[in-house]
This record gives sequence, structure tokens and C-alpha cells, in this order.
Amino acid sequence: MKRLDATKGPIVKSIFIFAIPLILMTLAQHLFDIADKAVLGQMADSVAVASVGVTSAITTLILNGFVGLATGTGIVLARFVGQKNEEKSKKIVETALISSVVFGCIVAFIGIIFTPQFLRLINCPEECFGGALIYFRIYIASAPIALLYNYGAVIVRTFGDTQRPLYYILLSGIINVVLNIVLCFILPQKVVAVAVATVVSKIISAVLVVRRIFAFDDFIKLSLKKFRFDFESFKLILRFGIPVSISNLLLPIANLQIVPQINSYGVAATAGNTAAHDLLSIPAAFINGFSAATSTFMGQNIGAQKKDRVKRSFWYTLLFSVLFGGSIGVLIYLTGEFFLGLIIGTSSIEAIKYGMIRLFYVNGFCFIHAYGSVLGSAEHAYGYPFLGTLKTIVCVLLFRVIWMNFVYPLAPTFDTIMMCFTVSWILIAIFNTIAVSIISMRYRKGLYKKI
Repeated sequence: MKRLDATKGPIVKSIFIFAIPLILMTLAQHLFDIADKAVLGQMADSVAVASVGVTSAITTLILNGFVGLATGTGIVLARFVGQKNEEKSKKIVETALISSVVFGCIVAFIGIIFTPQFLRLINCPEECFGGALIYFRIYIASAPIALLYNYGAVIVRTFGDTQRPLYYILLSGIINVVLNIVLCFILPQKVVAVAVATVVSKIISAVLVVRRIFAFDDFIKLSLKKFRFDFESFKLILRFGIPVSISNLLLPIANLQIVPQINSYGVAATAGNTAAHDLLSIPAAFINGFSAATSTFMGQNIGAQKKDRVKRSFWYTLLFSVLFGGSIGVLIYLTGEFFLGLIIGTSSIEAIKYGMIRLFYVNGFCFIHAYGSVLGSAEHAYGYPFLGTLKTIVCVLLFRVIWMNFVYPLAPTFDTIMMCFTVSWILIAIFNTIAVSIISMRYRKGLYKKI
């Protein structure tokens, strides 16, 4: 399959060719995750759904720091691809893949040992503590595979191929759903069945993505015999990835202010919040798809020194992200009761009530998230990932601490908790607007970060 070159051809068409498979891939991933919980909801109960869902905050906390380095890989690689620098691109790819496996082993070790402490930290409801413990330990053991896939997917995407990964996700996802159903019939512990099926699907995805990277012989030629870790390339990945990693770590830490309060409302609130969080993944797929296009298209064209294409890439991806992400978010809210019932069962009336509250404050305002996300990707493309760290500290971490400690006690309701997400997105949008405006003016004058 031919590799897409973001520095040539019609921009709008190229953006959609790039973004649509990525959107479908992300949707497939999340829909298969929803299928996990739907199987549990139909074959077990809401406690089993909560057992799986409650671990997401811990998974995000542990994995996000290392996943941020994958973003750093994409930032650096996009510049080198735009410059048509084969040698430097090859070194980045080899170093990133080796690093991902090493980082994954560290994550697995930490996760398996400290699972009970993590669950207590987020105030995991007692009813689902045992199931969450088993599920998370099985899931986190696959961290080397998960990170290998994440880094590999960023590399494939940066080279302009977003179609093959879609096929891989569809294949592994179908296998995941089938295994979910089969293993839930066989195994008495349903959370174990879902965990094992998820791990198997991740292994399949990782193998296929790595295989695709080795097939990019039109630009870089990789060989296992000559695979090398390059320290200079690693330093570049760290330089641009560490700020993103810090941001990624601060986000779940900020959520630790929120998750215990959500869980304090009981299993129904935990299950409803989990299901609604999964439904956010649908508009988020469009937002993330066009945000990824922002980073790749702007990054390659900055490397190729094509200022007009940089500008047009930004405005088109911003328009599409807000339009599609915002409208789909509202649509999901309007049909929320149906989808929530599908995931957690129509009999879980109280859980659906909590889920609808989250959908209103989060999905209903996705257009704000879409706007801020594209601007954040533009900051990365320009070479200023540290702004993301500053933004996360001020607009997310500090703000949510203040909100949960001073605003929430004044009106201690579930609505007040969910409103925190909306206001946080507004602050991020304001911050990013100011930052990108200044950076864009500097770029037009030839003042930007070179790699």
C-alpha cells in the first residue's frame, strides 16, 4: 500500500484519507471495549461491569507516562519524514520500538505488585474489589505488548498509513468479542474471561503493526539483524516526549481527585460513569483522528518548509474536528439512554441515571474539547510540547484540585463533579488559543523550534 505524503497533493482529500481509517480504527477499538462490558452486563451483572471499569483510572495513570513518549516519537519522526531523512527516521523507529518493550516490562512489574494499593487509592467499591484486582493484574501483565502496539501505531500513522492498522484492529477486535463470549461461557469468573480475551487481541494487533513497519521498504529498510538502539535518537524522543508524558501523568492524577468521589456514590454511579465514559469514545474518535492529522500534516510540512500547507492543514483539521466531534457528541447524549442500557442492562435504572448526567456535561460539550485538542496538537507540531505540561498543571490538575476541594463541598452532587470536566475544557481552549496565536506569529517570521 502506498504511503501518504502530507507535503503533496490536495490537503482536504489527504486529510480525510489519513483521518477516516484512524477514526474507524479508534471507534473499533472503543466499540470492542464497550463490547467487553456489554458481554459482562448481559452475562454477569453491573458489579462485573464496575470491576472492569474502575480499573481504567489506574491503567491510564500507569501507562500514560510511557505512551506520551510515543507522541514524542511521532513529533520527531514527522519532521524527519518531511525532510526525507531516511537515516534519522530509521534510527528513531528502531529506538522507539526497543524502548516500548523495555518500558512495558517496567509498567507490568509495577502494576502487578501494587494493584491492591492502586485500587484503594481510588476508593474502589468493596463489592467489585476482588474482580478489579484479578482483571487489572491480567491486563497490566500485557503492558509490553500494549506499548509496543502504541509506539508502532504512532510510527505507522506518521508514515501516512492509517488503513492497514484499521484492518488489524478489526481482525483483533472480532477475535476479542468472540473470545469474550466463548470464555464467559467456559470460565466461572467473567472478569477473567474478558481480561484474557483482551490480552489475546492486543498481542494480535501488536504483531501485525510491527510486521507493517518492517514492510515500509519504500523509505526505510529495517532488519532485525541490524536493529540498534541509538542514544541520540532516544534523547530526541525524550526531549519532545517527556513534556507530553508529564501531561499524560498529571491528567489521571488530577482525576484521582474526582474518581473517589464518583465511587463514593456506590456501584450504580461507578457502572453508569464507566458506561458513559465509554460512550465519550465515539466523538473522541473523530476528535483524536483529526488531531492526529493536525500533528502529522503540520509536522511534515514544517519539516518540508511549506508554510502555506502548514496553515491550511491547521484550519481544515480544526474545522473537521469541531464539526464532527461536536455534533456526534450531542447525538450520543440525545440517544444516551438507549446506549447506556445496551452496555449495563436496561434494568440498571439508577446506573443509567448517573450515566446520563455525565453524558450531558461531557458529550454535550465535546465541541469545546475538539477545539482545544486540535490546538494542542498544533503546539506539538510546532515543537512546543512543554506547553501541554503547563496547560495540564494549570487548567487540569490545579483547577480540579480547587474545584473538588472548594466548589464541590458547596454543592456536593454528582452534577457538580461532572461540571468540572466542562469548565476544565473551557480553560484549556482559552489557554491553547493564546499559545497557538503567539507561536503562529513567530512561525510566520521564521522563528520556530528546529530539530
